[in-house]
Amino acid sequence: MKDLKKMIADGDQVLGAGVKYGSGKEDIEKLLDYYDYDFVSVDGQHSPTNEDYLLKICEAAYELDKPISYRMDHRRHSYLIGNLLDHGPTMIEVPQSEEVELVKEARDYFYYKPEGVRSWGGPGRPPEGLKEVDQHSYPAWWNKTGVLMIQIETLNAINNIPNFSVEGVDCFSWGPADLSIDRAAHPEHPFAKTNETAIEHAATLCKANGKKLCIRSYDKTLRNKFFDLGATILMENPSMEGKLDPDLPFG
Repeated sequence: MKDLKKMIADGDQVLGAGVKYGSGKEDIEKLLDYYDYDFVSVDGQHSPTNEDYLLKICEAAYELDKPISYRMDHRRHSYLIGNLLDHGPTMIEVPQSEEVELVKEARDYFYYKPEGVRSWGGPGRPPEGLKEVDQHSYPAWWNKTGVLMIQIETLNAINNIPNFSVEGVDCFSWGPADLSIDRAAHPEHPFAKTNETAIEHAATLCKANGKKLCIRSYDKTLRNKFFDLGATILMENPSMEGKLDPDLPFG
């Protein structure tokens, strides 16, 4: 499996795509036939999901050598990140991040000691390259493998990127819908004029603080546009292009 954390840290162009609740291994295979994405995204913020399904979709994805990114339901549940990781995702996305203390809490429960306070237990993501898996070897491996993504969905959150850029946060994700609402509510803000203006500002802050930016996109023809604006990670929704069977559980 690709080293997603290293790819992101190195500034490689990383592409992921989402599957809906109820998808299985065969659906991921169809998605990968469409494009060989680097990771598969599952949403727990705006979609129904449960722990059993998270475990099953992670197992299916790993059989296809693909890591799972999971957007949890709410930032105030960051104390549950360790439990979510025990079900297998490689990446956790924390939505609607607004408070520095909750970003730090997410970081603490994402990593094992000494970087954090995550509890040992549960199957978690299958480790690679470990001859023995125990409470000493796995945490060290995980701390160099897992990806923590903080979602920014307001102008205030964008401006807080320097404060949110604590050790252990790998990247920030762009919340296009909520950000468009916030931009419309603050037309006087210097970075609210266009989506592109706001993205460039966020990308500049990310670069200055050694972090990477992820953009949710619904059209793969826009990849170069977002890369040129400073993003290095894209999370696509192929079903929005109208080129796939609308009954397939993508998005």
